[in-house]
Amino acid sequence: MTPLEYYQKALDEDRIQPDSQQTPVIEKLDAIYQTLVVREKNKNWLASFRKKKLINGLYLWGSVGIGKTFLMDCFYHCLTMPKLRLHFHQFMYRIHQELKQIQGEKNPLEKIAKKISQETHVICFDEFFVSNIADAMILGELFLHLFKNGITLITSSNIPPDLLYLDGLQRERFLPAIELIKQNTEVIHLHSKMDYRQQHIRNTGVYYTPADETATHNMENAFTHFSNAMPADCEPIKICDRNINIIKKAGSVVWFDFEVICGRPRSQNDYLEITKSYHTVLIQNLREIRANENDLILSFIYLVDILYDAHCRLIISAEVSLDKIYRAGKTIQPVERTLSRLIEMQSESYVYPNLSGNELTQL
Repeated sequence: MTPLEYYQKALDEDRIQPDSQQTPVIEKLDAIYQTLVVREKNKNWLASFRKKKLINGLYLWGSVGIGKTFLMDCFYHCLTMPKLRLHFHQFMYRIHQELKQIQGEKNPLEKIAKKISQETHVICFDEFFVSNIADAMILGELFLHLFKNGITLITSSNIPPDLLYLDGLQRERFLPAIELIKQNTEVIHLHSKMDYRQQHIRNTGVYYTPADETATHNMENAFTHFSNAMPADCEPIKICDRNINIIKKAGSVVWFDFEVICGRPRSQNDYLEITKSYHTVLIQNLREIRANENDLILSFIYLVDILYDAHCRLIISAEVSLDKIYRAGKTIQPVERTLSRLIEMQSESYVYPNLSGNELTQL
């Protein structure tokens, strides 16, 4: 089945709604798929020792909830060749870990890119968003070697390439990465007025505001429910060789204060490690984040993104409603995606993915 056929099947089965803005995108993805298939069929034993001919990919950007991820799903599902799909921050976590392993060696990024190209022909990134200097400084060289090794890149983002890492430190060193993206992918802006994430969502009540005694009582009930009333303790948890204070934990459920989990220096790696041990995260006392609190809002974005990708439950008590968490600042576009995800994370299908409607009414 081709991506176009997969998309049409979803339409026929009423799993998605017709959207004229998506048609040229799925047609482009189908064309890339067909070209990749032809290359696979035509390769021979000798060619396997040569560098793969680069097939340009796609950089798909647009606002939240308009179907970018589903379109990539159609493409990725149909690929039968070696492929890799992950969130951008997960990919960069892998790169930094491998850099540590070969520290001191010459041309480490070239070696890592070659290794990746031996594992996969296509890389699909969800939510391309560069915010820290550690990633920005290596992406130009990394992309150069990935493309040289014939990797086809398919990625989604909320912003166009030219706005990536805008106002970031030493951004001039990141500009070659932007040019490589534009040279090796077709950039398409997906327009749509519909946020599909927010359709048919029945709220389960896992965002409690204001952060008063009632909210605390609800949080206690949620903690007991999702931990199956297991014995709890308040000992700090050790993440990436550092202790992090908690309110309490039990089984696979952990409860944090907002200022502790987001207000202190945290990396994406911290949050990734948390998802390996806990399937439900509670955060109390979320407050409005001011426009100048750039580190705080970025930490919150990373936390939500990583929990969402790992399909961890997130239960929050907050001083303000969702739409008032962050109302102004240079990070407003990524925040729109985060808020959309927070809405989806309140849905019963997200919180209770394995339960039917009848079972849900009994909880």
